[in-house]
Amino acid sequence: MDAITVIVNPYANRGDSHHRIDAGLQALATSGLQFSIELTEYRGHAIKLAEAAARAGHTMVVAAGGDGTVHEVANGILRAAEGQEGPAPTTLGVLPVGSGNDFSWGLGLHGDLDEALERLRKGRTRVIDVGYLESDVEPPRYFLNILGGGFDSRVNIEAHKMKRLRGFSIYAVALFKTLAIYYRSPVTTLRYDGKEYTFPMLMTLIANGPRLGGGFIAAPDAMHDDGLFDLCIVHKTGRLDMLGMVPKFMAGKHTSHPKVTMVRTAALEIESPEGFPSQADGEEIGSEVRRLKATIVPQRLRVVV
Repeated sequence: MDAITVIVNPYANRGDSHHRIDAGLQALATSGLQFSIELTEYRGHAIKLAEAAARAGHTMVVAAGGDGTVHEVANGILRAAEGQEGPAPTTLGVLPVGSGNDFSWGLGLHGDLDEALERLRKGRTRVIDVGYLESDVEPPRYFLNILGGGFDSRVNIEAHKMKRLRGFSIYAVALFKTLAIYYRSPVTTLRYDGKEYTFPMLMTLIANGPRLGGGFIAAPDAMHDDGLFDLCIVHKTGRLDMLGMVPKFMAGKHTSHPKVTMVRTAALEIESPEGFPSQADGEEIGSEVRRLKATIVPQRLRVVV
């Protein structure tokens, strides 16, 4: 029985990472590790493949792709471990070859493929928290990095429409397009720590890690293993003000802006009768979500670091 399953997304970074994936697989073949390879064929396929590998007793499942692939592989591992206490028995490994790789960056895993393979060989791990998401539009799922509602999620939707751009430029162009064509601030109620707040919301980011969109440091103090989310709540503001915030978000210097509220909590509920777009780890949840709830699950997933 293979101890390691490598799940490869051949369409990572709009299909532009095939040369890096090939190089990684060739290096794996000479690494001395015992592994099998599975290729994803459609959205959600990596969840099924990872869950099957975890249930078969594989000690590690490696996601070769971007944040979306990591998100799906982690969901498969965690689904297989539901009902069990403590960290899931199967470890998550990452070969970051996507367009954003924000989860890996947040854990300090932003080296090249050789470094990623060396981490897999050494097998050093870190146990992290995960988020558990419930909404009115889909069954529950887990997330590792950042769950968003509002403006950021519309940027994510626009980014997924772009086929020719690669890397951070996808998100940068999508951001400016969203500023031009979408600028809603629906009246929204947030509930956390026994309190309730209702206001026009531009966006709310529920962060287990610091970065999203390939280069925006939304929650500079967020940590993957502290048992809390870092919330970045942006209230209604004008387009020019938001445009001025963009470089601050890229540097993680937006936290003192008067329209930004930073809070730490273990659970949050967002509700709006008007609906809002939402994403988890860059994967779309829906374009008109009316209710979602996020809860931290401490010390739940072991990751190779």
